[in-house]
Amino acid sequence: MKPPPPIFGLDARGYRRGLQGQGIICRHIARTGRTLAGTAVWTAQEIAILRYHHADRKALPAMLPGRTVKAIETKLGRLRLVRDQRVWTAQETSALRSPYRTGVPIDELLVLFPGKSKRQIWGKAFAIGVRRPRRPPKPTGLAFVDDVRARAFACRLSMTDLDSFVGTRGYFSRPRHLNWSALQQAIDLLGGTPAIAWRDSPVS
Repeated sequence: MKPPPPIFGLDARGYRRGLQGQGIICRHIARTGRTLAGTAVWTAQEIAILRYHHADRKALPAMLPGRTVKAIETKLGRLRLVRDQRVWTAQETSALRSPYRTGVPIDELLVLFPGKSKRQIWGKAFAIGVRRPRRPPKPTGLAFVDDVRARAFACRLSMTDLDSFVGTRGYFSRPRHLNWSALQQAIDLLGGTPAIAWRDSPVS
């Protein structure tokens, strides 16, 4: 006698075990009000608060004292009560052009476009062809640093923007030494790989 065909990739016995396990989890949640990880299950009242007050994101933690900000953000996303941050409206795209083109620092742009990350702002400006003011960085005499600064300029990033991405305080705007940690982060950001070129052959 042939065994029954698999259901969803499982044989009949495995399928029954899955259903039994699901039943155990559901009974545990119904009895305790918590998931197996110990997290409190969202109540109908909490979800109603999210639906009615999701526009006032700053006030939600006070309305839901038992929930962390991260948990609230995650639940809003699952309920589709927040717009995907990666999606730019036509109005946002239009509003980005002038401040980006005139050189408004990236940290100030974050305030102008709440919910967007630095990478999203940079990527969107690059995609629509908006450039930062074209002032090529002056050579510093530090070849490694100059290469990174030139690459950032080619990627339409100002040195102030590069400092903001890497988290350095004016290093790329006014470099005076080799900061290997900052340089490595900048190289990763700009899509490069560091390499060593020896000036002469080793002595045999």
